[in-house]
Amino acid sequence: MKAVRETWENSLPARRMAQLQVLRQTLVDEDVELFDSLVDIMILNLQDDPDAVSLMLVHGIQTDGAWHEAVRAAFRDIGHVKVKGLGYDCVTPIQLACPFRKTPIERIAGQLRDIRSMEPNSKIMVIAHSFGTYIISRILSHYTDIKIDRIVFCGSIVRSDYRWDKHTRHMPENSIINDVGTRDFYPVLATFSTVGYGGTGRKGFGNIRVVDRFFDYGHSDFFCPTHDHINTYWKPYILDGTIVESKWNTEKPKLSILVLMACHPWIGRPAFYSAIGGLLLGAAALIRPLL
Repeated sequence: MKAVRETWENSLPARRMAQLQVLRQTLVDEDVELFDSLVDIMILNLQDDPDAVSLMLVHGIQTDGAWHEAVRAAFRDIGHVKVKGLGYDCVTPIQLACPFRKTPIERIAGQLRDIRSMEPNSKIMVIAHSFGTYIISRILSHYTDIKIDRIVFCGSIVRSDYRWDKHTRHMPENSIINDVGTRDFYPVLATFSTVGYGGTGRKGFGNIRVVDRFFDYGHSDFFCPTHDHINTYWKPYILDGTIVESKWNTEKPKLSILVLMACHPWIGRPAFYSAIGGLLLGAAALIRPLL
């Protein structure tokens, strides 16, 4: 029955069975047995497919993840890869700067658990952008029951001293890719102006467990159609683990000393807040005689 397959493929895993039950109630009695048999076959095929992949996409702040559609389009012809965009309520820059970030983390963690319960034998892989990289890093370190097979970061704001050796010891070599934008200022800004973030989306992790790839990109250029980054670099990696090298790995521009200092947690942040404090004191000194 065509309707069974369409409902199966177009429903979120967490809601798939509920949607199928709704469809079941619309059938005449003589079609119910066939319906149940087809659903059973689909469940068995999913559980028995050793190549099944659940590709989860996690977006950044102030966005609904429009780039998720481009990723879905890239994998539309790959039957064993199911692409699902994971969302959370809009996070404002003020919320980004505050230490209260638990709600979106718990929401994404809950969705990853749902995926595992609905598709227990599929490989879970993640592509995360910007604040989404921070969410995934916190899930790895605080929700040890959630296992991810492959990770792709872009626009990362995760700290450079993140303990990959501690939190991803179950993952084999080349399981984590960090795509770096050499013109991306947002990770640098997040590092020196807030607490808990790092500039790894600009300068890389420099960690043996992470493959850093460098591109002449800004913060969201990974999704620009003219670059075709999704098909060229992400699709081969998700399908069979092939890591396509970027020419910028050998030709990337040297980081300026200012960027290096801004990304340093004990230099950039104190210097930034000292400058802010100096400006406020200066403004107060100018205003005092007028009062």
